[in-house]
Amino acid sequence: MNELDAGHPIEHPHHPVGRRTIQLADHSRSDRALGVDVWYPAVSSSVARTTYELLPGVAYRAAHAQHEPPARAGQFPLVLFSHGRTGMRISYAFLCEALAARGAVVASADHPGDALVDWLVGSHDDDRTNEVNRVADAHFVLHALLHGDEVVPVEIINAIDHERIALAGHSYGAYTAFATAAGSRGVAPHERVRAVVGLQAYTRTMSDGLLGRITQPTLMVVSEHDRVTPPEIDAERAWALLRGRPTWRLDLQGAGHQASSDIALYAELAEHVPLLPDMVREFLVVTAAGSAPTASRTWRELLAIQLRTMWAFLQIALDLDAESGMHEASRVEELPGIALRRH
Repeated sequence: MNELDAGHPIEHPHHPVGRRTIQLADHSRSDRALGVDVWYPAVSSSVARTTYELLPGVAYRAAHAQHEPPARAGQFPLVLFSHGRTGMRISYAFLCEALAARGAVVASADHPGDALVDWLVGSHDDDRTNEVNRVADAHFVLHALLHGDEVVPVEIINAIDHERIALAGHSYGAYTAFATAAGSRGVAPHERVRAVVGLQAYTRTMSDGLLGRITQPTLMVVSEHDRVTPPEIDAERAWALLRGRPTWRLDLQGAGHQASSDIALYAELAEHVPLLPDMVREFLVVTAAGSAPTASRTWRELLAIQLRTMWAFLQIALDLDAESGMHEASRVEELPGIALRRH
């Protein structure tokens, strides 16, 4: 196996982080299998860094997360993260690790039928099926983490603050977060959700009614040079219709669609995998090209800005430390090439 290294984290970690992988089965949907990764605040441990497997025979060591150390005592907000189309549950590991290091439990599940492997082999589902499945996946994973499941470690369940739940997602994953918060296709909104984060959100198929039903505090992160979810198509209408207070919009000058994902790392690692299939290599290069480093910032630095903004927003929206969140938001507003609007 080619084992590579992610390099340094996007910021100096505030706390140790653990990672566990669990396999859930939704018996109400023909035993639909969901692989779920959970990152969590951990006690200091000497165990090795965890390893992410991108493809059979291709893996890399995490930037910070360790392999299954004990969880820290206490209860922490839960962030349920949804990957974009052709993504994977580990495609946003830098952000997920960093949020856990800030003090959150972060869970990310694969969405079968809309994950990378499904698109590579041509077994992906149609949009309507994916949208129904994605919202059902979110409800099921939240239920397993909040109410227990035989495969979820008790220490993870005990670490979650049931009163501080946020949904987050990238691109089509933002559809998952928004639709789960608002309710969609006959499924009621999840009663525990207190905040929503949409990164380079895909919103064009969401009705005005759905967007208007999102009354939770919401953060949108918008990339100026996004060619997949262009701001004029997928951000402007949503920004006008979202009713949560506060609702924030972070605009990233020069950034592309994959600014919040680890795709730029994958493109770098691909250079060190000689037997990587040409189809996969081309996919990574083309996708990463749309998220090249902006004028004076590397992709890691751009990720760090999104992390800072997400955490400031969650501090306020989840009533963790509103004063600190407001102070950090003011600092972000002063950064060049960044626009942070709040209402």
